Amino acid sequence: MYHKTKWVWFFLLTVISLNAVLLTFSQSIKPINTPILDLKAKEASYPKLFVTKLSDRSEVAIGDSIVVTVTIENIGNKTAYNVTFIDKLNQPWIFEIRGLTGLSYGQIGVNETRQFSYLVTTKALGTYYLYSAQIEYYDSEINPTKFTTISNRVEIVVKEPPEDFSLTNFNAAITLLIIFVILDLILAARLIAPKMNQRRKDNQI
Repeated sequence: MYHKTKWVWFFLLTVISLNAVLLTFSQSIKPINTPILDLKAKEASYPKLFVTKLSDRSEVAIGDSIVVTVTIENIGNKTAYNVTFIDKLNQPWIFEIRGLTGLSYGQIGVNETRQFSYLVTTKALGTYYLYSAQIEYYDSEINPTKFTTISNRVEIVVKEPPEDFSLTNFNAAITLLIIFVILDLILAARLIAPKMNQRRKDNQI
């Protein structure tokens, strides 16, 4: 009888102890989730600038110009401050750039867009890339964190200018006309020469 009572008390104490441990553990983990979620939300709050470069044509003749358009968009969830845009230029014997390729903005808000264009004149034959542009910006004006973003590259194929067929046809027509005139003169000379000789002979008689 004593042993049976001993095992019953042991079982009851074990169950009570397990329940107490589970209750303490569940209460201890409840308040932990909220600070973690808040921390993640704070870490996710930052500006993010997306930069693209587009040209109005991908194939041009040497000496022609293309329009390059740059678009800067803040796709983050915080304002970007002290934004500096710097476009890396190709060698001057490949392209001639006309327009602003370095700009600064005090700030670009969430979902805001800035856009501008400049002119590029081709000066050499071949396939080239307009280099990627770079943007530097900050997440605040007090104790700021610096961010850097680069744009895509733009491929441009520079070819020989197309032949002016109208001018070619004109030159060909002039050449044929000259040839016909010369042939006519030769033919006329051959027809006229015998008659002139016959008249001379008749006059001599």
